[in-house]
Amino acid sequence: MITRLCEVCITVKDFDAAVKKYSDVLGMKPIFMKAEDLPFPGVKVAIFPIRDIALSLIGSDQEDSPVAEFLKTKGEGISLINFEVTDIKETMTDLVKKGVTFISDEPIPYIAGMQNYSLPESMHGAQICWSQHSPDWDVTESPRKLWGTP
Repeated sequence: MITRLCEVCITVKDFDAAVKKYSDVLGMKPIFMKAEDLPFPGVKVAIFPIRDIALSLIGSDQEDSPVAEFLKTKGEGISLINFEVTDIKETMTDLVKKGVTFISDEPIPYIAGMQNYSLPESMHGAQICWSQHSPDWDVTESPRKLWGTP
């Protein structure tokens, strides 16, 4: 069961310029994810926690990264939305019955719990992440705890 929209990701060409722009517009400093906590080398992520939703900027400094490939084909803009679910395995089973396909047959562990990504082709072009967070996950505090950022 979906409990909430928890993240919107925006993929950007110039990561530093985008971080500056969003910091100025939103009036806050982001939390930067550590490189070792990211699934691909060369990926950069800055998180702006806004109440209980994370606005994340995603960039890359490597031309062969999945982010760079995404930018070549799709350009800048919203690249992913993330729904929090109560049970990732149950959600995947239900969604597969409804024609949704995933990048993996099993949930993928990550620093805040378990997740999986539906393929855009099965969701009318939208990349959607489905996340079951650990019990202590709180988007307004956990990025600071999990990534040790002030």
